[in-house]
Amino acid sequence: MDKAQFLKTMNEPTYNQDVSPFNESLLFFDDHTPYVPRGNQVWASSFRQYAPYESLTRMIFDPDFQDEEGYDYASDPQLENYQGSAWRFLNSGSRAETAQRIKNLNVDLEDQNILANTDQWLPQVVATLATPAILAPLAPLRVLRSSRLGKRFTGGALFTAAVIAPEELMMASEIENRTLGQSAVVLTGAGLIGGSLSAVLGKYSNRIYFNDGKGGVLWSESVDPTAKVTTKTKSKPFNPVKDVKTNSWKPVGANVSPERQRQSMWQSMEGDALKETGVGLEKLPWNPVIRLTQSPNPIVRGLASQMVDFGGMIQKKVAGEEAMSQSVEATFRTTYTPSLVNVMRMMDEQYLSYRGFMAKEGDISRSLQMLRLKGKDFLNKPTGLTEYQFRERVSNALRNNGDQVTDGATSYVNSAASKAREHLDVIKNQATEVKLFERALQKQIKKLEDQISKSSGSTKTALEAQLAKAKANLARIQANGVNVNTADGFLPRIWRVDKIMDNSEAFLEIVKNWSRTQYGLSNAKATKFANEMIDQVTRSKPYYNLDEGIDSIDWITQASSTKARTFEIPDRLVVDFLENDVEAILRHHTTTMGMDIELTRAFGDVSMSNVIKQVTDEYNTIIKQAPTTAERQKLAKQLEDDLRDIRGLRDRLRGTYGASKDPHALSSRAVRTMKSFNVLVGMGSAVVSSVPDVMRTIMVEGLKATNEKGLRHFFKNSRTVIKQLSKKELNKAGISADAYLGLRSAQFTDIGDMFGSRFAWERNMNQSVGIFFMLNGLNYWNQFMKEFAGNVSMLRMTENIMQDWSTISSRDKEKFLANGIDQQMHSRMQLQMRNHAKQEDGEWLPETDLWTDATARLKFRNALNQTVERTIITPGAGDRALWTSTELGSLMTQFKGYGQGAMVRLLTAGLQEKDAAFWQGLALLVGAAAIVNEIKNVQYGIDDSKDTYNDKLINAIDRSGALGWFTDVNNSLEKISDYKLGMRPMFGSATEKPIPSGAKFGAIFGPAASNLSTGGAVASDIIRMEADNNTAKSARFITPGGNLFWADPIMDGIFNSDVN
Repeated sequence: MDKAQFLKTMNEPTYNQDVSPFNESLLFFDDHTPYVPRGNQVWASSFRQYAPYESLTRMIFDPDFQDEEGYDYASDPQLENYQGSAWRFLNSGSRAETAQRIKNLNVDLEDQNILANTDQWLPQVVATLATPAILAPLAPLRVLRSSRLGKRFTGGALFTAAVIAPEELMMASEIENRTLGQSAVVLTGAGLIGGSLSAVLGKYSNRIYFNDGKGGVLWSESVDPTAKVTTKTKSKPFNPVKDVKTNSWKPVGANVSPERQRQSMWQSMEGDALKETGVGLEKLPWNPVIRLTQSPNPIVRGLASQMVDFGGMIQKKVAGEEAMSQSVEATFRTTYTPSLVNVMRMMDEQYLSYRGFMAKEGDISRSLQMLRLKGKDFLNKPTGLTEYQFRERVSNALRNNGDQVTDGATSYVNSAASKAREHLDVIKNQATEVKLFERALQKQIKKLEDQISKSSGSTKTALEAQLAKAKANLARIQANGVNVNTADGFLPRIWRVDKIMDNSEAFLEIVKNWSRTQYGLSNAKATKFANEMIDQVTRSKPYYNLDEGIDSIDWITQASSTKARTFEIPDRLVVDFLENDVEAILRHHTTTMGMDIELTRAFGDVSMSNVIKQVTDEYNTIIKQAPTTAERQKLAKQLEDDLRDIRGLRDRLRGTYGASKDPHALSSRAVRTMKSFNVLVGMGSAVVSSVPDVMRTIMVEGLKATNEKGLRHFFKNSRTVIKQLSKKELNKAGISADAYLGLRSAQFTDIGDMFGSRFAWERNMNQSVGIFFMLNGLNYWNQFMKEFAGNVSMLRMTENIMQDWSTISSRDKEKFLANGIDQQMHSRMQLQMRNHAKQEDGEWLPETDLWTDATARLKFRNALNQTVERTIITPGAGDRALWTSTELGSLMTQFKGYGQGAMVRLLTAGLQEKDAAFWQGLALLVGAAAIVNEIKNVQYGIDDSKDTYNDKLINAIDRSGALGWFTDVNNSLEKISDYKLGMRPMFGSATEKPIPSGAKFGAIFGPAASNLSTGGAVASDIIRMEADNNTAKSARFITPGGNLFWADPIMDGIFNSDVN
């Protein structure tokens, strides 16, 4: 049969017939070469034919045509080549409508031809399953729980068919070659599948927990909820009781009956689960928080929200107007960050005054002033102290209760040291309040006593001496509080390992001479003691692993500063081997000590040992009641998983999760250095990429609130007063900190500092990163966006606080409850506002410093902080998968923190809320991302003239981060598969193309692998004398600052010139 005969025989369209006359070449290449479609064609065709999105697009976007009077489709010449499909045009009312439907028909026929000529089945299966209907339950619960198999089958079949029917009818009307017969087959098949699954799986849907009357839990199956319940005991089903609400863990010994507490936890268990998103994201167990909220142990479910922020994710208890817990993480930020930032502000102000400059108002302006001064000092050495030398003088002043040098800087140094002392006293007083030092010593004493009971001889004698000293230290602390005996004043001691290793002989001599005088040791014993001390200092971790126990020999390097400093050599003797940068010391001390204090306050001790014991005991009870060995094994495995996640969150809060066993090893130092290098070469345009942040306030607070509480005040005379008062509140809530601390930038790039000991090269890299975040504008951008979002959120909160609870909208109530404010707390805040708040231009400014209710003040600040951290997405301790905090994991997933944070704070939380603000903000977010893409195209000279609308839309969704880490996974998948798999080929917006192995390597192993691969290629070209323009362009991508957005013209001139 030749081509002409084939075309004449076309009748009713089938999957391999009737192609458009304009695309006949798809069928006929030559006599011997069969047509084999490309992978991206198969994916695109599968989704157009088997998923409902193409039909929905046509239904919405195809024009509405006016009927033509007297139009007869049968005489329309456009249908001359479509006689076999003429029935499809019976209801066409005009030539224009017929033309549009012919266009659609051609697409459908081409799709069917492509699918008929491929053996790729995966795209067709994926497309069939990629429908909203797949998320529907098998059948109503009452059907699934029916005791009759026939009822479960019939109910499941009818329900599934009813769910699928609207979608299938829409596809039958819009897909031009789809027949009603084909739709009937689909509906029948769906009904059979749904009925069969309901019949088989329905019997397992009624397994529930029962109270055994003694606090235990029994497993049972209720055959039919409408029938009499048959259980293994006579007890009634244990269901949540709404009038008993427990959302806080209390340590053993609290004034609450343990049994009553346990019962309350079981009753509130379901309320601690996450609210449904409608697409199942709340059940996807990719991070520790989501896993813990699905635990079968009620203690575990209630614990997660007390440890870390939920990032806007909502627990089910909120629907019953029960407030979620406020986390240790939020309390740490609002308690310690404001004080630390105030010290750093004071330090800058004093240094600028010393240099003869008037410090500018505002953190951003002052930070820029300091940056310009650093630049001048770099080019021309100042006659006085540099900033670093000034900070060293402040450190010495803290150690010696005053500056030991008298010159023009003395008064400024002492003023800065006085402010730093206030901050250190805040931490010390908080530690004393929760008895942190005493608890650490008590643990040490108990461990020593255990070791003594198992020892003998000289070892026992040495341990007894350590025990006596520990008891003496404990008695001293209990009697007189915390003091220090290694210096006249107190400053946390952090050893500079690099200096000790570079000058080990000098250090050994100092320690040896001191030990001879202090302990009366012989020369040989003093030498041995000095060698032991240097070994401990250079090999110890700058933190301690809570699950490894406490080192019974020496506590000199515990980051929390709670270890008794048995190596009590005076600071003045070893000052050259200590960290003397007061800013680095204060940052490290605040982070480690502050978090240890808050963990102890919330859970009894830093290790959370009491909580872990309660979790374990509860699991043992549940395991004993499980009816089968398989269930018991499953629960035992769940216990291991839950404890791993609890300890993981605890250690991530402390900054120690996944840390190297030897952080001073060359490999660990290389990892930290490589991550800093990746920032310097890859984050130059980060502020441009962050432009979509502008839309996040609209997305969370709504367009109305953003305008009335934010934008409106920019153009009114009251803006100055409101700005000043709101800025003060934001400072107190720990929000206005990024210009100084760079908290959000550090989270994005995973370069948070948890180590006190640093080597010179690392220190230089870290300082370079800090300056780089000023040069690229990211720290300033983050602070500005957080202040704007914080202002909107705060004014919305105060307005609602001044209203009666019953009159607040359900959406605003949900925001309060999700951030730890219930009706009772709302009333307490309202009372404080009535007595102390100020009104300006119709807005309530809370003046929380004047509040007499300390709990209400902390709750308000925590709620505001949590809201802003969610709005301007800042990944928290619970947002990211635990493996991404290991050394290798952090290197592979560097720069992926935003995607994981967005998955929680944007996508999951937004889908739980389902309000208009989310959808409005989402549309604006994608629009802003599209603008950023155009800017990036200009910046890098990318020609996008051939990009289709679909291309631009997908690229904008990608850039917006709206899909969370799904986007990161998709991008890696596309590169690894040469664009055969992924979102772009799925929707036909990318063609298969070979991707260089270096890019694939980077897609799997992260930016470090990509940069190393690029560096290797550049080096290879240079060594082989084959360097060209492409080599120069590649070199730009591994040059620190090479993609700074404002330096583009300079970089273009350097790297885009012809290479001879």
